[in-house]
Amino acid sequence: MIITVTMNPAVDKTAELGDFVLGGVNKLKNVIIDAGGKGINVSKTLRVLNKPNMACGFLGGPNGDTVRLALQKSMIMSDFVQVANGETRSNLKVKSIFGMTEFDEPGPKVSPEELQQLMDKLKKHAKPGTMFVLSGSLPEGVPADIYKTMTEMLHTCGCKVFLDAGGDALKYGLEAQPEYIKPNLGELRDLYDYHDDFESNEAMVAWTKQKAVELLAKGPRMVAVSLGANGGVFTDGIETIYAPAKKVDVLSPVGAGDAMTAAIAYCLDSNMHFHDVIRYAIAVSCGACTTDGTKPPSKEVIVQLLRQ
Repeated sequence: MIITVTMNPAVDKTAELGDFVLGGVNKLKNVIIDAGGKGINVSKTLRVLNKPNMACGFLGGPNGDTVRLALQKSMIMSDFVQVANGETRSNLKVKSIFGMTEFDEPGPKVSPEELQQLMDKLKKHAKPGTMFVLSGSLPEGVPADIYKTMTEMLHTCGCKVFLDAGGDALKYGLEAQPEYIKPNLGELRDLYDYHDDFESNEAMVAWTKQKAVELLAKGPRMVAVSLGANGGVFTDGIETIYAPAKKVDVLSPVGAGDAMTAAIAYCLDSNMHFHDVIRYAIAVSCGACTTDGTKPPSKEVIVQLLRQ
């Protein structure tokens, strides 16, 4: 069983825009609505991979009902805390000639009592050997070191933790030594306060490999760094491997990093070889780019990409 924790879920709206009119009316087309948030995207992908999982976190208002209903329709178990103050956010992602532009709302305010309710729920589900995927941004009212607190609590229950976050949530979370982490390149650069331009793709990969190996010294058993269209870097302390992405017809890159997290969690929970972890990570994340909105790839697409 894998349990995903999404502190700040969303109703994701993905749309296309033709000509952009500054200060005028812009008409969107092909609007797609999905239940979203990093952990929820992980749960959706795990469902395609036939891996039993449960989604937890905070939900509020009508948008929260939309997310809960979408999970039910996808036959994904859930156990969320209902937030009294505010509503689950709605995020707009617009595909245009400028690329994918995202407009993300902040989300509801979580009270200390509601945060404790979530901690109690997670402890109830924490069985020895269970993997918890902690991912995404934090809503108002949640301390920046919450992933550290959660990881420490889950470790006392004999659970494994996969952390997929950035900023202070990643920095503090690392102090509790989660077993697995998957920052993206931007999050890794922020963690090391490195914002210089790379001279080449080779230089970027070399720097990423070096920093991924350095992160192992902080406690993780495995570090994966998603590099967007460039693929990913993976290290388990024995091997450090750069895997380029496969060429696919991209409809939406949104959620590809979450699909990679799901693929890695699936393989690790199934005790697969490190090389298979990498194969699945690249195949599933590239497959996610071929779907509209934040939908996961189909099992057929995953199998086809795995063969490559």
